[in-house]
Amino acid sequence: MRKILALSAIMVALLSCTPTEKLKYTINTAESKDSYYNNRSEKTIQPYDYLYIKIYSLDEQTNAIFESEDRYGQQNIQLLSYEVNERGYIDFPFIGDIMLADLTIDEAKDKLEKELNKYLTNISVRVRFVGNKVTVLGEVRHPGNHTFFDEKITIFQALGLAGDIADFGDKTNITLVREVNNQVSYSYLNLTEKNIAASDYYYLIPNDILIVNPVKAKYRSMQDRSAFVLVISVVTSAATIWLGILNYNLNAGK
Repeated sequence: MRKILALSAIMVALLSCTPTEKLKYTINTAESKDSYYNNRSEKTIQPYDYLYIKIYSLDEQTNAIFESEDRYGQQNIQLLSYEVNERGYIDFPFIGDIMLADLTIDEAKDKLEKELNKYLTNISVRVRFVGNKVTVLGEVRHPGNHTFFDEKITIFQALGLAGDIADFGDKTNITLVREVNNQVSYSYLNLTEKNIAASDYYYLIPNDILIVNPVKAKYRSMQDRSAFVLVISVVTSAATIWLGILNYNLNAGK
């Protein structure tokens, strides 16, 4: 009976174990450093981006024309945005098509002010990206699309939006799917390595897809319930047989 119980405990332990190095971020190793350089290039406007454009003016009539934000509020800021079409243009009121592809936000601001100054005076323009999204899937607490308003975010910030990696997520096995110029690429990242900070994939860009793969222990844990039921069944059967034998021997002794 004791041998059966010991064997059962060993079976459950083997099914449940997970290497701790797969559960930690940025582990210190002999090769790792405490400082890494990453050239954070500025994002440029691309087709299918959404831009929030706000016009400010000292003239009240001009402000009245572009007062949509005051009427709708910040929560509907995406409804007030301009989509960059497949050719890199936005369709702006009173002006028409304006090419903004491959410009930075500051360059787009300057270009819009220059175009608007042909028709209006004393104006200032504010431009920002809106509706930027990354998709985080797999072993995270809140999988799905997550919106951010910066040009780009770090891979750790994206995981933070998704509620962090769940218990069975493998930090050594992260898949990043990225589409650039109609070409889809797959990259495989290890977040336990500190040099991820110097990687080209440390900063995510809009529409990146991050997939957190599970550790093998998840597949084992899916069998745990069946294994546990089996173990309990074996122990129960063995105990029943043992008690039956014991009872028989006691009766035989009488």
